[in-house]
Amino acid sequence: MAEVHDECGIAGVWLREGNAAPQLYKMLLHLQNRGQLSAGLTTYSSKRGSLLRTYKNLGTVNEVFRTRNERTGELFSRLSGEAGIGHVRYSTFGKASRCYAHPFERKHGRKDRWFSFCFNGNIANYPELKRQLLSSDEYHLMYDSDTEIIMHYLARALDSASGKPNLREVFAGLAGAFDGAYSLAYLDAEGRLAAVRDPCGIRPLCYAVEPDRILFASESVALANLGCGEIRSLGPGEMLLAEGGAARVERFSLPIRKAHCMFEYVYFANVASTIEGRAVYQARVNLGKEMAKEETLAVNAEEYVAVSVPDSSKPFGEGYAFALGLPHREGLVRNRFIGRTFIEESERADKVKNKFSMVREVIEGKKVILLDDSIVRGTTSRQLISYLRQGGAREVHLRVSCPPIVSPCFYGVDMSTFSELVASRFAAPGKEMDSEATAHLASELGADSLIYQKLEKLPAAIGLPAEELCMGCLTGQYPTPAGQRLCASARGITRAYEVRG
Repeated sequence: MAEVHDECGIAGVWLREGNAAPQLYKMLLHLQNRGQLSAGLTTYSSKRGSLLRTYKNLGTVNEVFRTRNERTGELFSRLSGEAGIGHVRYSTFGKASRCYAHPFERKHGRKDRWFSFCFNGNIANYPELKRQLLSSDEYHLMYDSDTEIIMHYLARALDSASGKPNLREVFAGLAGAFDGAYSLAYLDAEGRLAAVRDPCGIRPLCYAVEPDRILFASESVALANLGCGEIRSLGPGEMLLAEGGAARVERFSLPIRKAHCMFEYVYFANVASTIEGRAVYQARVNLGKEMAKEETLAVNAEEYVAVSVPDSSKPFGEGYAFALGLPHREGLVRNRFIGRTFIEESERADKVKNKFSMVREVIEGKKVILLDDSIVRGTTSRQLISYLRQGGAREVHLRVSCPPIVSPCFYGVDMSTFSELVASRFAAPGKEMDSEATAHLASELGADSLIYQKLEKLPAAIGLPAEELCMGCLTGQYPTPAGQRLCASARGITRAYEVRG
């Protein structure tokens, strides 16, 4: 297992003229950091018999769309349409199989009930929704996934509408049923395109409206790199609807509370993105500056070198090293062509060495300050520290930009049990890890010392108040009722295991 799995990314585009498929492809390339297991898109064209056409497969964006194959142009021609939605996925729910790849399309004889959708997040009350559906003999589930639950609820809401379905009312009904995180892209066979963000705004979603095109994506970098100027965040409980060449933002649900995932700023999001008006790069630099204030060693530029775990930790390392006057060097270099280690399902032996190359000239004979964004399971940290010692590091001191992750996530991050979180054995949710526990964990990881970011420093570094962030994995306090219930259940399972042990 790697430290943590990525989530997913969504995109959507409407064009007054031209083919949406190549633009969606480009957007998905810039969202590739959010998922590398599968990719896909659905396009709409009023000029073909198959009004909606979906193409998806396992692999990275370039693998799925065969961009090294001379038939790529033929594929984009077949998918040509004036509107479309796209998705990149990593499995936090469901299996590594093509049938779980997004988008999901539901065909129907009526155009306003024929739709395709994809989403980023996780429906926390999925078990309850599943039981409710299966309590009726009318429903059958082919896949054990929350995506299929969303499809059934969407279909039921559309089918029950009298006349043409009002999408705001449809999604308002879903908000009353769903508990969790969902940034959702929707496209129907009438060409209506929608972006929907859950009432807590847990996962990011932004958009741009221009005279000849309407675009949205999980991250701003996907829009900025297509030349979009004014990029805005969609608010919690809001939907962007593109219909008939016009766009409007409507509220489909009152916000429960703003609860933006802090981990987007710490790790997930592309460093070039802006979320809720806050630059991800600057947030990570700020975290580094705050970490420098906590340093207990008498560091100096002659003996010590700061080395960041590439790539998400680099701005964190920059901020830390600059504040202390330390050299910040690339002692570890990511192999750009292997992808993230957790993509592979086989045994993990030597995967750190496959994923990173060590620059021995930077490491040998030095006291290394290893800067990482987070520790989840501890496996990668332990292997990296061992690797640096093999390269001749005199000492290895671990500094972590995120406070201890001690509670599971139920909103789309693949860490759903207490037992897999190494810090949960050393600190209680919402509490700082004491010096004795920190020293014990450092020893377990093979580090000479360990310092975590202070919990109270995180919101200010990001630039948002604590009450507008989801920090459930740090505090054990979740923004939705199902999150709270799942946490209580997970704690019960852990206690039962400890008693048996």
